[in-house]
Amino acid sequence: MKTLDKKWKEILYSMSGLGPNLLMVILGAYFTDAINPAALQEGSYQAILSGTCFILPLVFPVLWMLAKIFDGIIDIPLAALTDTLKTKWGRRRPPIAVCFIPMVVSYAMCWWPVFGPENQLGNTIWIVSWAFVFFTTYTMCLIAFYGSLSTVCENEDQRLTVSSFKSFFDTISYCLTYALVPVLLGAFKIHINELVMYLLPLMATMIIPLFMIKEGDKYEAMLREKGIKFTPLADEPKVGIWESIKLTFTNKIFIRWCVVNCCSFFGLQMFLVSMNSLINGGMAFNETQMAVLNTCAFAPVPIMLYLFRKLKAKKGIRFAYQTCLLSFAVCILSFDFASVYVLGYNNVTLQYIIGCTGGVIGSWAIGSFFMMPYMIPAQISSVEEKLTGKNHSAMYFAGQAITTSVVGAIAGSLVYEYIKRLYISKSVSGVISANNFEEAAKLFGVDRLDVYNLGTLLVPIIVSVFCIFGFLLAFTMLKDYNPRSVAKALGLEKELEKHPELLNEEKKLIVDNDSVIVNLALYVLSGTIFGFIWNKVIINNVNKLKMKKGGWGIWLLNTFIPFYSVYWSYKTCKFIKAKSDELNVQTKDKSVVCMILSALFLHFISYSIIQSDINKISNLGITEEEYLMPEAETSAESI
Repeated sequence: MKTLDKKWKEILYSMSGLGPNLLMVILGAYFTDAINPAALQEGSYQAILSGTCFILPLVFPVLWMLAKIFDGIIDIPLAALTDTLKTKWGRRRPPIAVCFIPMVVSYAMCWWPVFGPENQLGNTIWIVSWAFVFFTTYTMCLIAFYGSLSTVCENEDQRLTVSSFKSFFDTISYCLTYALVPVLLGAFKIHINELVMYLLPLMATMIIPLFMIKEGDKYEAMLREKGIKFTPLADEPKVGIWESIKLTFTNKIFIRWCVVNCCSFFGLQMFLVSMNSLINGGMAFNETQMAVLNTCAFAPVPIMLYLFRKLKAKKGIRFAYQTCLLSFAVCILSFDFASVYVLGYNNVTLQYIIGCTGGVIGSWAIGSFFMMPYMIPAQISSVEEKLTGKNHSAMYFAGQAITTSVVGAIAGSLVYEYIKRLYISKSVSGVISANNFEEAAKLFGVDRLDVYNLGTLLVPIIVSVFCIFGFLLAFTMLKDYNPRSVAKALGLEKELEKHPELLNEEKKLIVDNDSVIVNLALYVLSGTIFGFIWNKVIINNVNKLKMKKGGWGIWLLNTFIPFYSVYWSYKTCKFIKAKSDELNVQTKDKSVVCMILSALFLHFISYSIIQSDINKISNLGITEEEYLMPEAETSAESI
């Protein structure tokens, strides 16, 4: 059954993993430093107990890496289970229901080193044991959720929309984790392990799919009553685990994506795990200063995601993703240039300038790094399912997860955990290994301020190199992942002719992506900055309806000339009414309303009204050729 038939359902469904993902991000960002605060400043609330190591420093990184690799390997059998499961409740819901409570309990146990600082071996075994339980149950919940994307979404456009919403909520998780959490720790003087217990109830968002996935006997009976043809779950072709693995890992376009994704994920994972140390240890910033830098990196992401989709529509997804890889390769180096090793301790203003500039540049890439791993596997699996009848979508996410788990474990659980214990000094040559800055200073025989963590200097360089590798390897990807391109790459072009609904996806009008709800959310979340972009988008869409020519000139007048937008809103509404009458589309004349709203500086409401009517006309009365006509030349005297 059609599940996401309303925009609010797309948003709600995308929010399903918000709680578990937020807690998982916090685990990745703070956990290893919390139990072994070697790279943190003395007194940091990011440690469970400041200056105290709860685990065996030489053994734990290897065991934690193995747990993370296990997190990837276990995806394969769990994906096969949810792909082949046939119950009266459906395929995806039972695994989520069974694994939810164990996931919550095991996560909490990881943050509770019950043996205290005296028994590092006991804590190491305790934490790693619970980590295996958490990674298994977390994976089962999320893999079932991701596997449902190919069926609950109608087409590529909706999958891209849901993936974008999912990325938006992921961005919120990262904003909260890196910008708000440090402030909360300092403001309330609580340690990170206490904070995660307060946040634990957010895990409940994972139960949303239990109420929204429409599969199983109940919904099949409803389809029969309505006379809708469908293939019952019990009669669907069963794809065995070995066949599913073969189909997944012999899929060339999927493997090429995984190679590129591994490069970006290696760098991204190392960066995310080390970000707090890069700022707190490498730049010597406190929690409030950290929040400012992280806000610059994550706050613009919703806007960047919107612009990414626009660039993808014009230049293809490969080109758009390559620009993200290059931007991240450049921006990450700002952590070295703004470090106290380079600038010293008395150039905070310059550190802010470099760090904030790098953060804004990096925000272009961060959103796409979240969105692409959802969208591409879902699109490939959906096209394959419709052309071959074989549904094994969860295995694609599992295949992607096992590759990223391995590289992520190597990057964040092994490489970083060892290099963060390395220190250097400008006064004394050589590199030493120590548990914290104070111990390193004693070993060097120098003042504490003359000691620098080598790991925080190496991380930006390593990340930059891997992003450049990813950029070069991205040339092997498809330019775009629309149904025709995917079918051609899979050798299924003849089968595509039997499925006109897939070809219709490619003809879907671009204006469908200009959701009023999404644009309103962006307008509010960006502090109305998105209004400048939305204004230009509406002007372009009006031009495509063959209104008088106009472009950047009209945008400049609307933006910078007081009350010009009042006149423009009035004329635009009049034109839209005339165009709708011409095409027999039911709309009302809202020219006076929009004129008043613009005069009161309530542009976001007038934009919503105009955009809503444009969508009606474009969806019902304009042909694809008319709508996709070349944009007119810029003219300031157009209206």
